[in-house]
Amino acid sequence: MGEQLRLLREIAARVGVTLANDVTASVGRAYMRYRASKPRGRAWQMERSLLRPLILKYWRAPVSTLGPAQWEEHRRARRKQRTRLGRPPCELTINLELAAAKRLLPALKPCKFVKTRTRRESWFTAAQIEQLLGGAEGLRWDHQRRVFRALVSVMADTGLRISETLSLRWDRITLRGVTSVVGKGTKPRVVALTPRAMEAIGKIDRHEKSPRVFTNWRTYKPYNPSTVRAWFRQAIKAAKLEGVKADGDLALVPHALRHSAASIADERGAPATWISQMLGHARLSTTQVYLHRSNADAALRMAAIMSGRRSARKSLNLNPHLEKGMAVSSFGAQKRFLPS
Repeated sequence: MGEQLRLLREIAARVGVTLANDVTASVGRAYMRYRASKPRGRAWQMERSLLRPLILKYWRAPVSTLGPAQWEEHRRARRKQRTRLGRPPCELTINLELAAAKRLLPALKPCKFVKTRTRRESWFTAAQIEQLLGGAEGLRWDHQRRVFRALVSVMADTGLRISETLSLRWDRITLRGVTSVVGKGTKPRVVALTPRAMEAIGKIDRHEKSPRVFTNWRTYKPYNPSTVRAWFRQAIKAAKLEGVKADGDLALVPHALRHSAASIADERGAPATWISQMLGHARLSTTQVYLHRSNADAALRMAAIMSGRRSARKSLNLNPHLEKGMAVSSFGAQKRFLPS
């Protein structure tokens, strides 16, 4: 963009035309130049949606008139507006809008983000996931039900993000259910689909014009995540799982299945390093956010200590009622020690 602007200034100087200064230019003109420098794709669609409220309000205003005071006024107005979901945008969404506005308008760089609660606490148990799969009957068409069941099965059993799930390809899945995906980073990771997930995607009709597993038959492209979220809301309502939503979360979203996969794997004894590899995390501290079962287990142990009962650590002592050479682990299972 800088090289193109330099060439335009040289051409304008030779023909005797003076270009408008960036400071005196309107916000709309700055947005059009910014838009021309961005490649088309899903990333630009998301950024355009974040910039839309600010651009529509200050389209004709000069760039020099925008500052922290104008942004605070805009933020207060946004907190009173209603979105298509019928509620105002949360502070996290407004922070994302501010981040996009800072990239467009350097004058907004002094604006500060509002502290928000970014982590989600909602997740499903194994039984609730089965109940959610049954809630697919609330969808209108049979094809939608089969696609939704496959999406839920894959996300709940592998911990894939919704974008990673929608990128699955038929020709990349082996007979044993092993495939590779590329997440937020550029490094791919290997995941293995469970028999339940393989059976669910096997019921989806394969499109001859697209290698994607989850293909929209009208556009020949992968389903839009917003479409999947709409199906998710309908299935949640049909399955009567609204009470699963944790306090502080605005709604249940498909990303809760990623938390559910980590929590269920942790409950069934999977090491944290394996769970971190499954989720594609570079640090175990990030994985810890998803292990809701570990947090519940720690809370139960503290409740046992505070109620005066024997703690889990003391249960490692030998039990005289067991055979010689036997002990009770912290989970109540018997272990036989090897002779010295």
